[in-house]
Amino acid sequence: MKRLVVLASAGLLGALAHALNIAFGMTWEILWALVIGFALSAAVQAVVSESEMTRLLREGDELHRGDGRSSSPPRTSSSSSASSSRC
Repeated sequence: MKRLVVLASAGLLGALAHALNIAFGMTWEILWALVIGFALSAAVQAVVSESEMTRLLREGDELHRGDGRSSSPPRTSSSSSASSSRC
């Protein structure tokens, strides 16, 4: 009976260690990306003036908006019920 308790606790500790290892790995993957993102954002804010950033964002918006003509055909939407009824 004592051996069974020892094996069960060892299995539980192993599972707990594995879960903590996975949680730490996921936290690390998210954390380094956030740190780099915030560092890049801070560098841009330190180097580029607010008026320059506003001008650049407006230019980009105008480029995407264009004059209403598109080189690609318009997209049509289909509802899920209509598409699911066609087999």
